[in-house]
Amino acid sequence: MKETSIRHLNILPPTLLLALSALFSRFLGIVRDHLLAKTFGATAGTGIYNLDAYYAAFRIPDLLYNLLIFGAISAAFIPIFTQYKKEGKFDDAWAFASSMLHLMLIGILVISGIAYIFAPYLVHVVASGFDPEALDVTIRLMRIMLLSPIIFAFSSVLISIQDSFKAFFWRSLAPLFYNVGIIFGIIYFGQQFGIVGVTWGVILGAALQLVVQLPALAQVRYRHKWLLGFRRPDVREAFRLIIPRILGLSLNQLTLVINTLIASFLMTGSITIFYLSDNLQALPLGIIAISFAITSFATLSELATESTTESFAMEIKRVMQQILFLIIPATLGMLILRSEIIDVILVGGKFSAEDAQITKTVLGFLLISLFAQSLIPILSRGFYAYHNTKTPVYTALVGAVVSIGGSIILAIKLGFGISGIAIAFSAGAILNFILLYVFMRRKLVQYILNWANVLKMIFSGLVMAIAVALCRQWIPYGGILIQKIGILALITLIGMIVYFVMAVALDIPERKMVWRQVKRLK
Repeated sequence: MKETSIRHLNILPPTLLLALSALFSRFLGIVRDHLLAKTFGATAGTGIYNLDAYYAAFRIPDLLYNLLIFGAISAAFIPIFTQYKKEGKFDDAWAFASSMLHLMLIGILVISGIAYIFAPYLVHVVASGFDPEALDVTIRLMRIMLLSPIIFAFSSVLISIQDSFKAFFWRSLAPLFYNVGIIFGIIYFGQQFGIVGVTWGVILGAALQLVVQLPALAQVRYRHKWLLGFRRPDVREAFRLIIPRILGLSLNQLTLVINTLIASFLMTGSITIFYLSDNLQALPLGIIAISFAITSFATLSELATESTTESFAMEIKRVMQQILFLIIPATLGMLILRSEIIDVILVGGKFSAEDAQITKTVLGFLLISLFAQSLIPILSRGFYAYHNTKTPVYTALVGAVVSIGGSIILAIKLGFGISGIAIAFSAGAILNFILLYVFMRRKLVQYILNWANVLKMIFSGLVMAIAVALCRQWIPYGGILIQKIGILALITLIGMIVYFVMAVALDIPERKMVWRQVKRLK
């Protein structure tokens, strides 16, 4: 059997593993958001009980992590490390990995230290609309959270090495332990210390997700080398690839920073509502799209080294079709059932019915672009596999301009509030996807989507949506929480059955992928 065939057959079990990990992680994320909403609410928070300050404080540490750590890993590390592994040059691979780890740690330590000192000024970049009390709390939280990029620098290298070896077990546990740490902070420190206690839970979670991955070092036979290696050709090549990737990510991060800044001038709770809505739509995004994108990247990096693009095109087409087969019904189902989902997960305690109604509207606008958000990661990784980090930058630039410009016009000028930011966010994501798709199609000179099958998926999804809407009318919703969860689960199950029956009736080939995954669970 050819090596490429083996790679293709091996992608599904890791995808299932990461999907299950994402499922449990998102479940813990639901518990986390439920506890946050119940404990602090959205529009009623003040002082150390103001969730807006908590979410705003994330922006600068997240910016540092995504630009300096995640950018380096996703764009440069895996393709270069995978090439060394494929050629059997493991000494060079470990020297490259060690050099990148040391250089990233030095960089993130210096920059985090500078950010700590200038936090009182940086906070105005993300939350100028806050009152003085909220600004002081945000500064305090931001300084604590600046520990997290340092910890994630270690874990990101570990994750990338595991991905290169297609060893996904230990890295699949990391997000679970991260959420466990935050939940611990909410339960044991939230009432007494407010969001300050929750923030220390974030640092605990970051430490736990690093520790749980340490056994992977033995699994891949990691050999650390004490060198900087900044003059190594592979390290220089990595940083050459990193710079355009940083520019692309900076556009995405700039969009988030400006959206947070705009939301800080809106009513109290706007930042919290946007983040809670984004976390809800991230449920299918993380479970489905990100899992496929992560497990396929190493395979795409190997296929990109072949003389023809046929195998690469087939692989990226296969993954995109599988993502759409699952994300289309998930999107339609969440659109119809979003009131019930919000009621089960968020409503209670200090999270009011008014908060829920605003969240429902924002979530609806975000879900419009879920298909685009789900395909952007795999298309971007397709370009990274060819060492092309510039094209995703150009498409992200266009998307960022639309998103930021739209947010200013809709949220501020036209008075749509936080809903305007959600509309603009979706518009930017859809445009970004369209441009990535067009450029990938031109590069491969082959079709990377079977549009006939996509139309079948959409039709099946619409039939499912009608069935779900009818069930929503016929099955009374209410009672205690466990009854509400049972009713929501029943309607969801009926929708899934209808969708897969339609998939069989229309002979959608991607249904076989799901069935193979189900059989592997037996």
